[in-house]
Amino acid sequence: MTKLSLAGLLGSLAMFRHLSVAELLELQKEIFKFELGKGLFLLRKGDLADAMYVVVYGLLKLSISSQQGSDKVLELIRGGQSFGDAMLFLDESYPFSAEALEDSLLIKIPKHVLLRLLDKSPESALYLMTEMSRRLHGFMRNVERYSVQNSTQRVIDYLLQTSALQSSDVVRLELKKHMLASYLNLSPETLSRVLHQLSDEELIKVHGATIHIVSSQRLELYQRQITSMQ
Repeated sequence: MTKLSLAGLLGSLAMFRHLSVAELLELQKEIFKFELGKGLFLLRKGDLADAMYVVVYGLLKLSISSQQGSDKVLELIRGGQSFGDAMLFLDESYPFSAEALEDSLLIKIPKHVLLRLLDKSPESALYLMTEMSRRLHGFMRNVERYSVQNSTQRVIDYLLQTSALQSSDVVRLELKKHMLASYLNLSPETLSRVLHQLSDEELIKVHGATIHIVSSQRLELYQRQITSMQ
């Protein structure tokens, strides 16, 4: 992984960009940057919630395990995003496990440091509120997927969102297909069936872990047609 200075990282992140040089130097004494290799766990469900984490680059999966031993994927955390803050305010343990899906670089902000920063900095508090609102909106979208959308709509919605995030019509799947099925609240068999269906309609082309969206406009139109038929 690329070695980056903590000072440079802090100055580049939205949560700390407004701080003065003196404030950044003081903050560096109490927070930590560290690397997490692909496949390694940062924390497990039930661990004491003692810090907030910011992902500088990489990808983390937040999940819970079912009684059958399979993972239910709750959220994907990408570079520039943070997590773990809500539990600090509630004095709760982490309700999920966090695993690196790619080699990742993170910053750990201990609870007492975060609370002091929020007390002194309205800008940091606003950033954190924005991040928490973003995650809440994401959870609401997931609830909508499970409650309202059928399997085809869920897959199309995911493909279009991921295409927008990656700024490409060639979508790189961030999850293995069985984990993607879990994320969309589908069985692996249903996910495969939907992908075959969209391929047969010549809306997508599947090549292993990448999916080429032939036309975003046609895919959106197909989704609207399905919605109007419900």
